[in-house]
Formats: sequence, C-alpha cells, structure tokens
Amino acid sequence: MWKNSKRMIWTVGDSRVGKSTVIKLLIEMYQTQCKKLKVYDHDNRDRLLAYKDLVCIEKIDFFDKRTDKIFNDFIADDLDIILVDMPGQYIDRICQYIVESELLEALAEYGWNLTFLQPISHRTDCINYLTQIIQTATNNANYVVVKNYHFSPEFREYDEKMQKNLLIIGGTEVELTALHRNHYQAMEKTGKPYSQVCLDLSIILFWRSFIYQWIKNFRDSLMNNNLAIKYLGLD
Repeated sequence: MWKNSKRMIWTVGDSRVGKSTVIKLLIEMYQTQCKKLKVYDHDNRDRLLAYKDLVCIEKIDFFDKRTDKIFNDFIADDLDIILVDMPGQYIDRICQYIVESELLEALAEYGWNLTFLQPISHRTDCINYLTQIIQTATNNANYVVVKNYHFSPEFREYDEKMQKNLLIIGGTEVELTALHRNHYQAMEKTGKPYSQVCLDLSIILFWRSFIYQWIKNFRDSLMNNNLAIKYLGLD
C-alpha cells in the first residue's frame, strides 16, 4: 500500500454530472478513516449543507481574485485533504485560474499532490472538459474519472475517445452505480448525510436497502482500485 501524503482534490466536470454527490460520499469515507479534511464549496446552492457539522466547509468564489486563503492551507499541519467542489460549465475560467494563480507551482513547493476527480455522463461535453483539464495540468496532477451510471448504462464516446488516453497518463476510473430517481430524491430530501439516511425510518426499508447498497458499491469501487486509493488520499 502507498503511503499517502497531503492531497488537494478538485471535483470538476460538466453541470449535473454528480460532483456534489461524489463529494458527499467521499466526505464520509474520509471521516471513517479519521482524515483531517477541509472542504471548499464554489456552488451557491448549499448542496453540502447536510455535512456542515461533520467537516469544515467554506464558501469560496475562485473567480473573484480573492482566493489567497486557500494557499494558506498549504502550510497547515492539521490537514491531510483539501476537497474542492468546482462549478460546472466554467472549464475555461477554471483552467485560467490554475495558470494565473500558479496553483501547480504552489502545491509542488509545499509538498501537496493534486487530483482532478471528474464524474462523467454520456455527454460529449464531459470528454471535452477532461481533455482541457489534462492539457492544463499535464503530468502535474492525477486524474480519476467516475462513471456515473445514473445517466447511462454505457459510456461509448468516453470509452472510444478518452479512456485509452487517460490510462496512458496514469489516470484511473471508478464507478457510481445507478440509484432510482425516487430513492435519490428521498435521500436528498432528508437533509442528512447519506450514511444517516440508511437509518432514517421516514424512508421505507426497501428504499433504504438500495441506498445502503449504492453507497457500498461506490466505496468498494474505490477501495478495490489501488490508484484511486492513492489519488484520493485514502488508506
């Protein structure tokens, strides 16, 4: 097993591909492993509100030129993971921020590793997004693709146009299995962390069992992938 060092993880990708969902699942995995974690949320929709009592979550706008505070975290001794939920549909501005802020240089100087975590749907935009991120960060970052089966039973364009290139540069992929829309909406409506939903008696047992299996499947997909373990700072 690799010895993991400090790691910044950015969830990136098109809008409505499951970025916040994946972050929520990861937060609970980090909590289980007692990781020292901080989360930055660029989204204004409070999608991470249910986790505010579990982890430090700060709002941030990466495009307002006032993001120095995130660089201060690089010298913090009390952090293992910095998790960043970036907005969708702003790939050009995100890449511009990476270059202009000299983020890659700062991370390297302070001994942090960088991972881009991108959930994908069947849409071509997901491939274009990932391509731009890789062209910007090149081999200065690691890449994890999450195939989100909520949107499609197959990822033909990704498999044909992107998968081979991702693997060549050392990237890897994991799976987020499909969860019925009614089950997902019921889970989100509780306003609770996902693992607590499995114990919520307001949701019928049949649905809770599917939610529990959905969470387990994602965790198994990560923990059975040594590269994903390394790139996401897991043990």
